[in-house]
Amino acid sequence: MLTINDSETGLEVGDPDKSPFVDDIDLDELQKNVEKRLKLGIASASGIRQIFDATYGDDETDYVDGTGTEITDAAKIHVSTIADCFAELLREHSKKENPKIVVAIDSRHTGPAIADIIIRTLIHNKINVLYPFIIPITELAVYSRETSDGFIYISASHNPRGYNGLKLGFDDGRLLPGDVARAFIEKYQSRLKDKQNTIKMINCVNNVRADKIQEIYAKIDFCRKEAQNIYKEFSDTLITGIKDLKKADEQKEKIKREIEERDIWIGIDYNGGARKDKDYLESWGFKVVELNNRPRIDMVHDLSPIPSACKQAYDKLIEIQKEGKSIVAFFVFDADGDRKNIVIPDGKGGAVIPGVQMIFALDVLCGILNAQNSKDNKEIAIVVNDATSSIIEQLADKLNFKVKRVEVGEANVASAGISMYNQGFCVPIIGEGSNGSVFNLDLLVREPLHTIKTIIDFITKPELTRSLLDQIGLTKDYSNWHDKEHIGSLFINIINSLPPSKTTDFFTDEGVYRSKYDIPQELFKANFDVYFVNELWKDISAEIRKNYNGEPIAEFVNCEGEEELRGCGNRKKGNGGYKIEFYIIDKDKIKRHLGWIWFRTSATERGVIRRGVSISHWETNSQSVNIVNQTYDYINKKFIEAINFVEKETLKGKSL
Repeated sequence: MLTINDSETGLEVGDPDKSPFVDDIDLDELQKNVEKRLKLGIASASGIRQIFDATYGDDETDYVDGTGTEITDAAKIHVSTIADCFAELLREHSKKENPKIVVAIDSRHTGPAIADIIIRTLIHNKINVLYPFIIPITELAVYSRETSDGFIYISASHNPRGYNGLKLGFDDGRLLPGDVARAFIEKYQSRLKDKQNTIKMINCVNNVRADKIQEIYAKIDFCRKEAQNIYKEFSDTLITGIKDLKKADEQKEKIKREIEERDIWIGIDYNGGARKDKDYLESWGFKVVELNNRPRIDMVHDLSPIPSACKQAYDKLIEIQKEGKSIVAFFVFDADGDRKNIVIPDGKGGAVIPGVQMIFALDVLCGILNAQNSKDNKEIAIVVNDATSSIIEQLADKLNFKVKRVEVGEANVASAGISMYNQGFCVPIIGEGSNGSVFNLDLLVREPLHTIKTIIDFITKPELTRSLLDQIGLTKDYSNWHDKEHIGSLFINIINSLPPSKTTDFFTDEGVYRSKYDIPQELFKANFDVYFVNELWKDISAEIRKNYNGEPIAEFVNCEGEEELRGCGNRKKGNGGYKIEFYIIDKDKIKRHLGWIWFRTSATERGVIRRGVSISHWETNSQSVNIVNQTYDYINKKFIEAINFVEKETLKGKSL
């Protein structure tokens, strides 16, 4: 049988007749490499990731941008073992002998090779497989929830091209809960140390009949179309806020007519990733311009939508404005389509990248303002991670909603969101400002379409803008903000009306620290406690006192999962983020939040520590902007110096 290519993308799907392992394979060498690979990857509730690109075999390498389409034999054993363990777990969870699983990939080069091994393993386990090939993880979550008992999604999200990984979930569309994921990881990693498991997996994938694989590949087009239709219906209900599909469609038609009358453009840079949004956005009345829309082929910049990856979108947005077109935003997506950055007009014919934290704040505002306009009298609350900008506290104070902070991680935010809802709160939106991810209780995974909803709602509901300005105490004339001629400037006008803030972008060089060493976290955090109290606080407090004209307060906060542990040294597992919050007591004896410093070892990137500062102010004026910028620059400089000093002392094995 010849290699099968995908009808839509033209990319190779696989060869059902080709056995993954040769007959005379050296088992001793293979087992050595299988165990070696255990040290190379990262496994957490967020996913299982390795450099799967086979350019450097199974040896550790700093080359992370490989574009090979093959994976090593040891990697195949890892993948098949994970799939085999998941088949067993899914049987237990679903109580079905032959459960159904959706397998899908993003556009990374090694995706089809990994999927081939997974599908063979699942067939061997008599699991029913749906395979739509390349779709975004958000679409996969909705599709699997409606059609199957679980999913395996092949992606490494924002990691460089040489990486790939597996994300697993049950029938709710979410990634495995943290406790389930940890037990699962322990089980499959234990099996990988057993040579008999390696032999078993070779026999498992080599002995699957080619016609069984061919049957699954032949249904790719059907599964993809089915997934698109289910995702479209879900997206319509998400954006309109109406569950009834007929009523949602009627509301969509009204909105579409209004957007068409305004002749509004939106741009999308897919960067060769899994998303395909042009047709859907056009169904809402937008005119759409695309960049890099060929999966994999058009991976032309960093897979993470960091500011530098937005250059093409930035230039294109300016070009579109020069053509006299009214464009409101230009999206830039990551490979699996759940993270984004956005470029917007600056109101002067140019462009600006507000940053993921600010876009997240707009999404929060949209959710809060809509909740306030509903007939629900419940207290409003949101859940965010501990590295979300301190502007959220300023907005919460002005718009009267509660903020629950948790440890970084989609699973932590989702679990806390459910908990807050069960406590009786109205929870319109949750997410992680540090990476711009937004979701809600209807689908507890990251979903960029929430920001499309934000754009649509602010454009078509001027009352949201009026309510926002009233609540933050501004009397600006916003009467022309929603005019057809000025609609492109709407979002920069709203942003400029908010309390000033400045927060480190954790996906830039400023927010990422790559250590050459394995830093013992427990000692590092304990030493930072001591250094902050004895040295750093006296400098920071003096700067705060000078700029904010109040008495400074520092509060230690360690978020571990959903739990917020307050007090210096108050840690349990010690694996959460390290955070110190700053407050002042002002002249009216009011305690006001003004920001934080934070760091955390990445659970998805080896050797990476994310670190940063957030500073904000409760007043909206030019003086407050200057105070925020000056305070941020000072504290950020001192914080970086402190991190470097404490690392050196910690690596000596010293306790400060």
